[in-house]
Amino acid sequence: MTPSTPVFGAALALIAWRIYRRIRRNIGRQPLRPRRALISITALSAVSAVLVFTSLHHSRLLFGIAGGLAPGVLLGLVGLRLTRFETTAEGHFYIPNTPIGVAVSLLLVGRLIYRFMVLRDVVAAANHPPVMQSPLTFFIFGLMAGYYIVYQTGLFIHSRDKIISLQKSFESGGSNLDSSGDRS
Repeated sequence: MTPSTPVFGAALALIAWRIYRRIRRNIGRQPLRPRRALISITALSAVSAVLVFTSLHHSRLLFGIAGGLAPGVLLGLVGLRLTRFETTAEGHFYIPNTPIGVAVSLLLVGRLIYRFMVLRDVVAAANHPPVMQSPLTFFIFGLMAGYYIVYQTGLFIHSRDKIISLQKSFESGGSNLDSSGDRS
């Protein structure tokens, strides 16, 4: 056992946990949390900007990430359209479209696992682009980033609208609950 094996194992465990949490947020009823949406929007936008900036001198990589952002934005809009929103006595919730969110997440995870396995094999790596030079990986990242940036932005806007409508309802003395099947 080498000294880096425990570190590698810990890193794999952390990555596996983050993947589980990402996929879990695409299944079932989720609390509507505007702060989490803002953090996701900011983080994904920052990472995307860094990748775009670093690929400015490599047109294939730039086309890869840009080519992924466009369909990712469209998927995000479709995902928002298929998302159901609920307001109950327990709070505000959303039910995401499971197939789209899970598929986008698993596509990136699968690609990263594939790249990791290929680049570990010296013979196979000779026929593949080096680390951070694969247009397909940039495309898949762009797809995921476009989807989640648009989707989280939609969730943030919806949560903000809910908070504003609740404040108006409270100020006017009305009920603070909408119907549980709210589709707005």
